[in-house]
Amino acid sequence: MNKTDFELSGLVVPVPTPFAESGAIDFGAFLAHLDWLAECGVRNLLVNGTTGEFFSLTPKEQMQLLQVARENWDGMIIAHTGSPVLFQALETAHAAEEIGADFLVSLPPFYFAGAPGSGLVRWFNELAESTELPLILYNFPKHTGNPMTPEILSQIPHYGLKDSSADLSLIPATPRYFVGGDCKISVAYAAGAKGFVSASANIDPLPYIRIEQEQTPENQSAVDAVNARTNGLFAIARIKQALSEIIPGYPSHVRPPLAPNK
Repeated sequence: MNKTDFELSGLVVPVPTPFAESGAIDFGAFLAHLDWLAECGVRNLLVNGTTGEFFSLTPKEQMQLLQVARENWDGMIIAHTGSPVLFQALETAHAAEEIGADFLVSLPPFYFAGAPGSGLVRWFNELAESTELPLILYNFPKHTGNPMTPEILSQIPHYGLKDSSADLSLIPATPRYFVGGDCKISVAYAAGAKGFVSASANIDPLPYIRIEQEQTPENQSAVDAVNARTNGLFAIARIKQALSEIIPGYPSHVRPPLAPNK
């Protein structure tokens, strides 16, 4: 299938990875959450993203989660392939394509902050050329130290941009813009965004589905109220705690360096 045959829009939910008390992945809880999201009307998942604690997962675990998701999810799946090691990113992208992901999304290489733009362009171009899947670039300079700029974006063939910095000035610099800040969903749509990625939607997708359908002040206020329940330093732990109160048996554990919600 050609890359141009794919289309992605609206709400994307970056799913968390549930861990048992032992630290092992709880695949039963993972599937229970996916079933609940589908019942709520969610169509698009992001697996192994920041909310999924990819930074605490081994490459094998990441592929296990992706495999289980693909076998049990009828909608779109976006697989995160980001790594500070280009060859690991290439390997992950190939494995994700084999498993049946619909899209790839990748952070810039991290740890080496302030990397030269030419190096970032080469890194992403090699990734883009390695796969037939549409590639979404992932801007999260708070964690990578390597912001995506219009100049960099113009030199990389890509499907769209997932922007956790919520820098709306980047909308004209990418074919499809997906905002990562809940409070800016309505204003991003008004400026030309294609959709949005929301971790908070894991605990109550309905306001997010409504704002996808109609960007009104009332819908934005409802989204803001859900987001207020999870944002902050312990956001991932808060999401898991909320899910433990919604889905019977869902564990609230996180892996270090994260800590339980206080």
